[in-house]
Amino acid sequence: MKNRLRSTVLALAASFFVSAAGAAGLPEGSFSGSSPLLRGPDVMALLVRKDPVNPTAYYALLAEYTRIPYIPGPERLEIARWVPRVYAYRLETIGKLSYSMKPLRVSAAGGIEVDPGAPASVLDLAENGTLDGALLTRNDKSAGVTPERIAFKGKVSSTWESWVPGNFFRSKDSTGGDYLKKDINTTLSKDMVADMFQQDIVGKFDATEKAPGMYVFTPKGVVAKGADQVVTRIGVFVDIVNWKPFFTTDELLLINPDDAKDVGFYYERH
Repeated sequence: MKNRLRSTVLALAASFFVSAAGAAGLPEGSFSGSSPLLRGPDVMALLVRKDPVNPTAYYALLAEYTRIPYIPGPERLEIARWVPRVYAYRLETIGKLSYSMKPLRVSAAGGIEVDPGAPASVLDLAENGTLDGALLTRNDKSAGVTPERIAFKGKVSSTWESWVPGNFFRSKDSTGGDYLKKDINTTLSKDMVADMFQQDIVGKFDATEKAPGMYVFTPKGVVAKGADQVVTRIGVFVDIVNWKPFFTTDELLLINPDDAKDVGFYYERH
């Protein structure tokens, strides 16, 4: 009787641990990927958040970081000088270790929805609960483009933030030369109003979080110019380098769902 009871307890324990391992799914965090399209120390960063409503679904950002070369040391010192492209996705489970990555867009009603005209990409894990060894087959919205294969190993130090009020500067200098400047051309208030006074965008916008860490913008009154560069975009805040707790500078990225290379890049100013 004792042996039978002991065997039953061990079997239940083993079943529990197998179930727990099987439920690990896709981890949250920021992960490092390599791609044949990259050069030198550049990296693809995949930032993942769980869907608070559906435990088997996730939201993700996929961004290319152009890094300053010849900087030795830990990953956190690999400074990104630019983000030449960025994508927004909703992930859904399609197999034990596979996820469909569906591109997102701003809907006609001002929400965030899956883009029905864009092909899904596929993320295949090598092992449950980790991105190490995972392979992303990224399919492009443009017809005839060869899928990009992104292999993941290790992490990046970036963090995906919620709304960050403060002063910002929209930069178009892909060398990162504006990082240390003090100029501002955008202010973000605590009540989630974006006031933009740029050369090609002038006006105020109300921001609303429509998915975890993803914001859409609607005109607040009359927008003098450049509304099309804001209301069609998905806004996200990323602390790209992340030197917390010593220092932090967040970036606001405005994602163009129709052109991942058309990134609105904003530096936070302290």
